[in-house]
Amino acid sequence: MLMARPRPVEKAPGTSTFHEIREGTRYVATIPWLWVTITLFAVVLMLQLAPQQVLLPKLVKVHFDRGVGAYGLLTTLLGIGTVTGTLLYGHFQPRRRRGVLTYAVFVVNSLAIAGMALSPWYGLAGGFAVIRGLCVGFGVAVWETMLQELVPEHLLARIVSLDFFGSFGLMPIGLAIWGAIANVAPPGPLIAGGALVSAGMIAVVLTRPWLREVD
Repeated sequence: MLMARPRPVEKAPGTSTFHEIREGTRYVATIPWLWVTITLFAVVLMLQLAPQQVLLPKLVKVHFDRGVGAYGLLTTLLGIGTVTGTLLYGHFQPRRRRGVLTYAVFVVNSLAIAGMALSPWYGLAGGFAVIRGLCVGFGVAVWETMLQELVPEHLLARIVSLDFFGSFGLMPIGLAIWGAIANVAPPGPLIAGGALVSAGMIAVVLTRPWLREVD
């Protein structure tokens, strides 16, 4: 990090906050790989991240009959996988078909979540946690690099803000919904169900011609 040298960025003329939001939104609305991804992942995070936040402690306690340490270990394994996935991206630095690559990685991520939730053994669930971390680290690195390289510099801050806010915009609703239905079924099938629906939604977008054109 100390050896990194930031590239010069062309500063845009200052305008009002609401004008900048409108300008960023108008740009996103014209680029399918931006608006589809932001909208899609708002739903995906509501379906697969929110239930994990609510139900994973219960899964560890009820399904695996383990305690706080086992929950912490799953989180640690996810973190190890995430760091490793980010480093793998830095090593390979893919330059072609990055749109398809990002979506494919997140399909695998969703399947790994389902595998973790339905695993009959805690050790296998830990392995799926590592795989999920690899996908998150690698996939997010690809996506963030695409934003940095493909979005005009004077709009970049606005688009990154819209990406973050939009992707997590439905999380509070998701947390409330999954908390309300937490006792309807065992935690494993609930987490897996949300993840598998998410995998199907992401896979549908993988078939779109415009995604294959995003390098």
